[in-house]
Amino acid sequence: MITDWIYNNPTWLWGTLLVALITGASCLGLAIFDRLVHVEVRRTHNELAGFIVAAISVTYAVLLAFIAVATWESFSQADQIVDREADYVGSVYRDTQGLPANVGASIRDDMRQYVATVIDDEWPTQQVGNTPDQGWAPLRKLHSAIVTMQPANLGQAVIQAEILRTLNGLYRARASRLSAAQGHVPEVIWWIIFLGGAIVVGFTYLFGFHDFRMHLAMTAAVAISLALVVVLIVALDWPFRGAVSISPDAFIKTRQSWADLSFEKPK
Repeated sequence: MITDWIYNNPTWLWGTLLVALITGASCLGLAIFDRLVHVEVRRTHNELAGFIVAAISVTYAVLLAFIAVATWESFSQADQIVDREADYVGSVYRDTQGLPANVGASIRDDMRQYVATVIDDEWPTQQVGNTPDQGWAPLRKLHSAIVTMQPANLGQAVIQAEILRTLNGLYRARASRLSAAQGHVPEVIWWIIFLGGAIVVGFTYLFGFHDFRMHLAMTAAVAISLALVVVLIVALDWPFRGAVSISPDAFIKTRQSWADLSFEKPK
């Protein structure tokens, strides 16, 4: 499948191929059109063609920029979701310090298991475009341990309530991450991108140049500029796939920070 090939290879490789393909097709189309419509016929309409192509280009540029910005915002939001989920994990882990030793140790074990599952199992699943579910088991085990805990005093009851509040936030952040892993640009938008690009490039054929090489260079420049934006959109389309993707560094750093906690250090 073409999507798997794209995200399983370096961005520079498939990006270069995509730009070359779009530019080559645009230049080939110009060469064919140049033989079908005489340059003198086109030259007499240069002024009108320039006015029309300017209007179309501005409309398409705004549309393309909007899609690119929306894709970047979705990518950034997914990154923030991962940071938020890792923060909730760290908060639950730290709050167990106020619980009885055996209860706190059990919850921390479940938390370490959840983080290990997210890093080692769920991230590779997300990177191939699938929705992971391996983390639900340790998370539900953790939830069960917290809700069945019997606080011995008011302080432990307050800590239990705070951990439950944080755990609910963790559930929401996890659900948002799984939703972000599924989201990508709808197929209809890709049709609009490529059809709109074809129209813009096609309108450059209507100009009449004294030197065909200059006409070819102009068309290639337009095609390359549009293709580069398309490469950007494709690279950011799936936030957890490809070379330009969100890594599990937030979870790794959270796990590393636990070693500095006082109750984790050997006495």
